[in-house]
Amino acid sequence: MASTMASRSAALVALGTLLILVGLPQVVYVQGGPPAAQAPAGGAQAPGGGGGGRGGGGGGFAPPTTLTRYDDYTGFTKIWDGQTFTNWNGERDVWSIVDGMLHADTTKTPGQHHIYYTGPGAVMRDFTLKVEVKLSAQGANGGIQYRSRLLHPSHGGSIADPMGKPWPANVTTMAEAVAAGLTAAPAARGGGAAAPGGAAGGGARGGNAPGGAAGAGGAAGGGRGPGGGAPGAPGAVAAPAPTPCVGEVGNLSAAPPAAGRGNAQATPTGNPWQVSGYQLDMDSPNQYTGQLYEGQGRNIITAPGTIGMLLPGNCKILLGKLPGDAKAAIKPHQGLDGEWQQIELIVRGNTMIHMFNGQVMSITVDDDPVARAPMGILSLQLEGSGQIWYRNVYLKQQDKSLDFPR
Repeated sequence: MASTMASRSAALVALGTLLILVGLPQVVYVQGGPPAAQAPAGGAQAPGGGGGGRGGGGGGFAPPTTLTRYDDYTGFTKIWDGQTFTNWNGERDVWSIVDGMLHADTTKTPGQHHIYYTGPGAVMRDFTLKVEVKLSAQGANGGIQYRSRLLHPSHGGSIADPMGKPWPANVTTMAEAVAAGLTAAPAARGGGAAAPGGAAGGGARGGNAPGGAAGAGGAAGGGRGPGGGAPGAPGAVAAPAPTPCVGEVGNLSAAPPAAGRGNAQATPTGNPWQVSGYQLDMDSPNQYTGQLYEGQGRNIITAPGTIGMLLPGNCKILLGKLPGDAKAAIKPHQGLDGEWQQIELIVRGNTMIHMFNGQVMSITVDDDPVARAPMGILSLQLEGSGQIWYRNVYLKQQDKSLDFPR
């Protein structure tokens, strides 16, 4: 318990330092119009003069004054050209380019479908990503994978080698992958209740997983979610398993979740484009939009509106909640008739910040040195039974990545 509290204290200090480094509290996004003029920093006194104190004109810390437009891409690189699949690899029979947008439709092709970046710096560590997205009003279950890897045997990727083995450049559809002997033809393409992301699994995320709907904030799951409970006589209640998260929240020895959205490991896919790792989540009803989820790994981690931390042994900690209603910042999903959602993803060291439309949705500190990924690839994804559109994909990688604490 002492080591858990020490880790938590260290994580809070690191998180505070990170927020200062990325300037998160000092940035306000405005839609349209030129940036507002910057206000003078405190009174007429010269820096270092009398009057000290906070923001009073003595050269101390002034209140935040900088207004930054979301579409200020200074220092960013546009990693999708808006016209071709150059530097991207995905199923061309699922992903299409329509009017300058990347589009996928799982009402026609059920299952999980990824398109991942293969251009310069494809295996990335610390970065900031900006991308805009629209979802259909119903059925869409999408996400942005990052620091991820290609686990399918045709690639053999891992945390240490996210891309794995090179792939034939002429394989762009599932039929071509089967013909090339890279994977076996699925019984029903990505579908059915037994396949990840099929019609039955498209909207359910880890119903029995730690940190599910019954846990306060995803990172806070104290045990099984709805539908949990131990087998045996009706009404029997199992004793809680020992856990190093005592005094916090989390469950080291939770039973694996039922097959579906929260248990991709139980239903391995034959799709060689499958990407696994950290995921900024999103869905049509906005039950999970903005949370951190980890496919083929630790499941639901940090729910919208919360700050979470991961410790060794699948210990998930709820550090706190973000002010206000984070989900209020998400615009209603209405397909192409709706407004663009502006996503910003900030990754520094072992801390990950998810933002929608200028609102912080979740913050996660990954203090598990075994399970966390220090690097990986970037992928755009859709599953469920709906549609998704992406545009304006901009990336800024840090020149010097932050080292993980020893």
